Amino acid sequence: MKGTKLGVKSSLCYGIGAIGEGIGYNVFFSFFTYFLTTQAGIAPAIAGVISGIAVLWDAITDPIIGSWSDNTRNPKGRRRPFIMTGSILFGVAVALLFLNVNISGALKPVYYIAVNMLYWLAMTTCVIPHISLGSELTEDFDERTKLRTYAVTFMGIGTLIAVGTPLLLVGAYEKLLGSASAGWALAGVTYGALTALAYQICCRALKGKEPENPMLKSDAPELSKKEMLSQFFANAKKAFENKALVRLVLITFFVNIVVTLGSGLAIYLFKYVFVFSDEQSSLVYTLQGVLVIAAAVVMGIAATKLDKKLVMSAGIVLYMLSYMVIIIFPVAWSTIVVSVILFALGNSGYWTMIYAMSYDASLVQQLKSGERPDGLYTSLIGLFMKFGNALGSVVVGVGLQLIGFSEAVTEQSAGVAAGIRWLYAVAPAVVLAIGLIFSVTYPLTRKRYTELSEQAKLVENGGELDALVLEGL
Repeated sequence: MKGTKLGVKSSLCYGIGAIGEGIGYNVFFSFFTYFLTTQAGIAPAIAGVISGIAVLWDAITDPIIGSWSDNTRNPKGRRRPFIMTGSILFGVAVALLFLNVNISGALKPVYYIAVNMLYWLAMTTCVIPHISLGSELTEDFDERTKLRTYAVTFMGIGTLIAVGTPLLLVGAYEKLLGSASAGWALAGVTYGALTALAYQICCRALKGKEPENPMLKSDAPELSKKEMLSQFFANAKKAFENKALVRLVLITFFVNIVVTLGSGLAIYLFKYVFVFSDEQSSLVYTLQGVLVIAAAVVMGIAATKLDKKLVMSAGIVLYMLSYMVIIIFPVAWSTIVVSVILFALGNSGYWTMIYAMSYDASLVQQLKSGERPDGLYTSLIGLFMKFGNALGSVVVGVGLQLIGFSEAVTEQSAGVAAGIRWLYAVAPAVVLAIGLIFSVTYPLTRKRYTELSEQAKLVENGGELDALVLEGL
């Protein structure tokens, strides 16, 4: 499908897989720390460290999965087999996360660390091949943006499910089963099943659409996992000579600190600052999810009319403002509504652009070395995403501990509520301001990409590369 225009059906089928990412990713970041501190009886700082350790583990598995996916000789394809197997593990892991195990002492944190590690490994096995698959379906600049727009739109649907329904679903299950712990456990099973189902539908619908595995034509001996990892580090060193990629991974690092901070603290903000009921909190989450879906379409269209770099930078600015209004304006519904609107636009700007921009950045390496390592670039983006997630998780837990949040009481003091408000509003705005610096200095514009594409076609047809087109890249 190289260079072709994708039909709506293929784009829809690809996008459906992102529902699984939206559910699995957001139910974790929005409610796992809250579950640990209010149901499992784990102190906030320990809860943050649990997530931080597991995410760092995932940072190790990212390059393995990325390289393995790039180099596999599976005749069924490079991406779909990973997704189909990984999605089953992903669903099981999501279910296990919200199981309040009846063990005491140090064993309980160990359990959640182990399950967390399984969760991140399974998620990586789905997400990196799914994103890489998008780069193989088309090489057209605008078609890739459209494909990621579909994916982010469907991820918004998954997000809507993951953040808008858990409190209500847990409450319904609690009434049915007679305990909050049982309610959370059954909710975990529900979201785990939906996560796996979305990826399975995507893979089965795209059967026959994935390009033939190019590694089947390779005469080189198949690499062991150790050799793949060694090759990854060698290729990563080469990849970081690409200035466009460097900017993207730094943007990703800082934005994903905020993704974890904002998602993890939102439920505390709603419960203890705005004093929302479960129904009111679910209403806010639902509004946010609906707006994220709409915003993904808006940002995708904007990128086809303007430039991906501009949309990314504008999105980060809006993302910053979504947090700043929480501290600037009074505690009121109108403040939340404004914040959610800005959040939807800013968050969608980042998620719609980041992988579409990484697809473009890999063209630079293709011209430099003749290789097109989309899986490598996707895994590097994922690697720095996890570094950001890990740091953000620790900040959430330690921050709650420092401001005096106690897992042992149901009513928090006014001082704790004020601390939650400042932690939620100020820390993300500062971190995003740093990310914005790298966004505005991103060097690969639409004009530069067009020049690179023309050179790639020239070289493919036997012409000679004009080295000047790579200047500054």
